[in-house]
Parts: sequence; structure tokens; C-alpha cells
Amino acid sequence: MLNMGLLGYVVDNYVMLYELIGMIGILGISTLLSSRMKRLTIWIVALLLFESVIFKLEALTQVPDHLIIFRPLLTATLYSLYPVILMLLILLTETDEFSKKNLFFAIPWAVCVPVFFSSQWTRIVCWYSQDNHYFAGPLKSLPYYLFGFYVLIFLVQNFRFFRGYSRINRTIARYIIVGAVFGVLLYILLEVDRDYSAIFTASVLLYYVLVYIHMAKMDPLTSLPNRQSYYLDLKLDTHIISGVISIDMNELQALNDSLGHEYGDMALVVVAGVLKHHCPRNCTVYRVGGDEFMIICRKLNETDIRSAIAFMRESLVHTSYVCAFGYAMCGTGVSVQEAVKLADARMIEDKAVLKQNARR
Repeated sequence: MLNMGLLGYVVDNYVMLYELIGMIGILGISTLLSSRMKRLTIWIVALLLFESVIFKLEALTQVPDHLIIFRPLLTATLYSLYPVILMLLILLTETDEFSKKNLFFAIPWAVCVPVFFSSQWTRIVCWYSQDNHYFAGPLKSLPYYLFGFYVLIFLVQNFRFFRGYSRINRTIARYIIVGAVFGVLLYILLEVDRDYSAIFTASVLLYYVLVYIHMAKMDPLTSLPNRQSYYLDLKLDTHIISGVISIDMNELQALNDSLGHEYGDMALVVVAGVLKHHCPRNCTVYRVGGDEFMIICRKLNETDIRSAIAFMRESLVHTSYVCAFGYAMCGTGVSVQEAVKLADARMIEDKAVLKQNARR
């Protein structure tokens, strides 16, 4: 009987097991992801496997004509696991190891878990009769509301994470998230008694691939999109690019020569942070060379771009570093490639002015 149950579990979950084991293998040879992201992914994989086992065991407890006390405990465990998996997925796009915000997000789950596990006796969510029949309580929808809450947080988090990047990145992220949510909603609305773990696994695998590719497009020092990403976005977003900004950091070589490359790296990180946090919405900052940065502006007018440059200059005053800026607008007979050349030329002119002023 045990062998048949194990075989049945493998048959029912073969695709999921195949994908998860493959993901573990890929994790082992990954060089782009941080150890923190790898740990989170391993936890997600482990919980998906655990959830699928719990679902199978709960299905087996439905067969007898008398209640097995483990059934309500297994049901409560399932209700509790889905939000945990979503919380870990949310953490994948967080840069901090831990924050008070993460603790705040866990409060609804912490409140609901005791309710789920005591429901067999309180009958507040659901309960089972002695002849093993299911009965809904007054808060029967609580597990779905809790799940929906974390889906909403996940959607908001991913919107924030991908909003500064190319349209294709955002579209793929939406497809992965919305597709998984739609699949779960179909099960719920059609009252299909199916395990969600296969949907979770497929979405986690796709999401992991997206994040991995995204990391491959990032500059490891500054965490800005790299040169390859810049050229790809120029090509993909040609029709919505309204202008480009060329930026060059002054005296980086002098910093490296006098204080060492470690200090120069720190300077680049500071400058990258200022540019990233003070450029307008619908703009993306790229590190395209040693001390060279570019900003692609989408659907912004010239006044907004000029204001953004002035704001970034003002913000850099509070650091020890100076950057030269040049911009150009696209359209009205000016192609994106021509705008890039013009922005570079204006940046070089600005750099000469800054050097001349520094000598005075």
C-alpha cells in the first residue's frame, strides 16, 4: 500500500518533481545569483515539495468513511503553506536580508495560522464530521483572502522591481504572475480539487529564469543594467524613447591612481546610486563603461529631462564626485542613434567646461 501510494505520488507529480530537481541542479552551477537568492530558492523548492506531499496525504485521508484526526491538521497546513511560499517569492526581489516591512507582511499569516489549526474545534473556517464529511464555517473564505493578500503584495513588489526596466521585462513578469494567479483562480472558481503546487512550480521556474536573465544583464558593481542591456533596450524601445542622457564621471582615473581601485569602485557605486534614485520615472540608468553611464528616457519631454539633469547635478553636490552631462531628444528627424551621438558630444563639451572651471 505504501509503495502504491509513493508510486501514485510520483506519477501525479512527475512534471513538478522533474522541474524542481532540475532547478536544484541549475542552482548548483549558478554564478550570477547571490547566496541569499540561492538559499531562498532552495527554501521555495523544499516547501513546494513538502506542500505536494501534504496534499497527497490529505487526499488519502478523504477515502475512509471515518475521520482521521490528521486530516484537519493537513488541511490547516495546506492553508498555511501557500502564503509562506508567496512571502519567500516576495523576498527574492528584496535587496535587504531582513526588514521591518517583511515582519509587517508576516502579521496576517501569523494571525491566521492558529485560526486554521484550531478550526476543527472552533468550526470557524471548516471542520470534519466523524463520518469524514467536510463542513464550511463562517470564515470559510479566509484562506483565499489570505492568499489573495499575498498575491497583491507580490504584484506590487514586482511592479516596483521591474518598473525601471524595459517594457519586455515588465511584460514577461506580468505574464508569469498573472498566468499563475489565473490558474489558481480557475481551480477555485470551478471548485476543482487540484493541487496548486504544479502551478506554483511552473511559475517559480519561469520567474527564476527571468530573474537569472535579469541578473545577467546587470553590472555586478553598481547593480545597474549593463552595456549589453543598454543596446538591447535601445533596439526594443526605439518607438517610445523620447531622449537619451550621456553621463561621464570626472577624475575617476585620478582616484584610482591616488587612492586605489577600491576607492574608485566605491565612488562609482555612490554615483550610480544618485543617478538611479534621482532619475525620473520611465527612465533607466545604465553603466556602459568604466566611468560612463547612459539614461534612456521614455515618453518624457525636454523640460522634464532638463529638470532631471539639474536635479541629479544638485544631488551630486552632496557627494565628493562630479559628473558631466549631455542630452539629446529623439524624433522630428533625429533617430535614436543620432540622439546618442549628439548626447555624447554635448557631454564631452560639458566635461571640458567643468575641467576649465576646476582650474580657476
